[in-house]
Amino acid sequence: MLKQIFRYKWYLLVVLILMIAEPTLNSIMNFLLQRMFNSATPGGSIIELLRLLSAGFLLWMLKRIIIYSNGVIKARFICNAKRDIRHRLFVRMMGLDTANIADIASSGEYISIFTNDITLLETRFYNQLLGLLSGLFSLAILGTSFIALNAKLAVPIISFGVVSMFVPAIFSRQLNEKSLTYSNAISNFTQKIKEYMVAYPTIKNYSIEHVISARFDKENSKTEDAKFDADCTLKLADCVGQLLAWFMQLMGVGLGLAYVIKGEILIGTVIAAQGFANDLASPLNNIIVNINSIRSVKNIVKKLETMSAGGEEGQKVIAESLSRHATERIDCSESFDVLFDDFGLTVGGKDIIKHFTFHFETGKKYLIVGLNGSGKSTLFKALKKWYGAFPNNIKINGKPVSNISNEELSKCISYLNENVSLFSGSVRDNITLFREYSPDVFNRAVDGAQVNLDLDRIVNDEGRNISSGEQRRIEIARSLLSSVRMIVFDEVVSTLDIETAYEIEKMALDFKDKMVVFISHNFSGKLIRDYDDILVVQNGSLLTHGTYDELINSCDYFRRICEIKFGNFNSVS
Repeated sequence: MLKQIFRYKWYLLVVLILMIAEPTLNSIMNFLLQRMFNSATPGGSIIELLRLLSAGFLLWMLKRIIIYSNGVIKARFICNAKRDIRHRLFVRMMGLDTANIADIASSGEYISIFTNDITLLETRFYNQLLGLLSGLFSLAILGTSFIALNAKLAVPIISFGVVSMFVPAIFSRQLNEKSLTYSNAISNFTQKIKEYMVAYPTIKNYSIEHVISARFDKENSKTEDAKFDADCTLKLADCVGQLLAWFMQLMGVGLGLAYVIKGEILIGTVIAAQGFANDLASPLNNIIVNINSIRSVKNIVKKLETMSAGGEEGQKVIAESLSRHATERIDCSESFDVLFDDFGLTVGGKDIIKHFTFHFETGKKYLIVGLNGSGKSTLFKALKKWYGAFPNNIKINGKPVSNISNEELSKCISYLNENVSLFSGSVRDNITLFREYSPDVFNRAVDGAQVNLDLDRIVNDEGRNISSGEQRRIEIARSLLSSVRMIVFDEVVSTLDIETAYEIEKMALDFKDKMVVFISHNFSGKLIRDYDDILVVQNGSLLTHGTYDELINSCDYFRRICEIKFGNFNSVS
């Protein structure tokens, strides 16, 4: 987090100058008070007093300007630092392996980080760190000036202040523990809210609203109790600090008046000493309070540093770090082929793909069938490098996938599944994904995908106002815009009605210049003979492949799939 501070050197320089200027002005004003009260004697000059009062007013106005300017610049400085951290966190999140992002996105951790943890970073780290620097500058400047005023008064008061400021340190450990407890509580609470929102239909179906409300209240209370405990400890530490600060000021007045009674100093010196004691009380108290506050979020700071800066743990999930040497370019304008050469993949200690060998050729249409969990989808997720595993035995136009960047892959291959992500904006924005295309290119994509929607229609509530079929067409239009050579349809029609599913599948087969891979349990019997090749996958291996007419007579496994789906397979036409 300190790196973010030093990124804005000019802001930091101005803030430091203003931090020095404020206690310097306070010192000058205290000396002015001394002179003012000492000059207020019988027979003294009214003109001199007015000059001193005018000077004091001008100094006070200058001080307010400095305080305001410091506050504004410090706020801008902190906002910039927070913005950069959020940016770095988001960029890192965008670099996570696609296979893992669903688990992370479904948890409340990232949401809590972007909201609660960043807020804590501002209130208990950046503000306190700058406050600590300000306190140290104030202590140095005001302490030196106080000693210059009167060492006999200054030394015992400053000594008491320095000793007393360490008293609140006893709360440091408690603050750290309770702040971490609160951070974890808010993260869990956020996750629970997401869980209840997703499960709302189930809640209503089983009429368990009262049960869920009770669970919500329990989590809500736990979160607020954790915050209350942290706030109480922080306020107790602050209260103790304020009490000690008040005693230090009282000490300044008491010692000063004692020296006045003894005839060693004038009343003006007492007033100035009280001013110095008052000015020193706040930074002395705040130094330890700020240290406590900074230490209270050290675990949060560590977590943010790891996740934003890509520490040792973060590097494990950053695809960018794994593909830094992926620099090969692909020319797929004329020919495009994909070769799985004895490909295998292990995920979570389980062999998902085993010795898979097949050559996908330019412009051909492929149907892939098999039971759930047989590895059909995994093949093409691996091709798109969703798993962060980039084997050399997957090749595109003869080049290993390991040498090809994700950006280059996206230019040639589009992977579509049953989940279509829509964004806030118009239908047009969702097709272009907020990028610029020429009208001709855009219109060809829309026509090719048969999008039958008002392009200026606003997408609401993550696309709930758009039918499932039209969502699929929007997704297909995105692929066509990119002029990809290979489109993988992974169960895109599994949740659609028969008619819409048929239309989508037929559309895919009509893409003459595209290699189409159709993975589906819901394939149409009327279109099955239109595929150039049907791959039968079983237990992560390629069992066999061929046309429908070839497989129906040679592969019992495929025959059984067709019998289950169509009844008498001979009726398929």
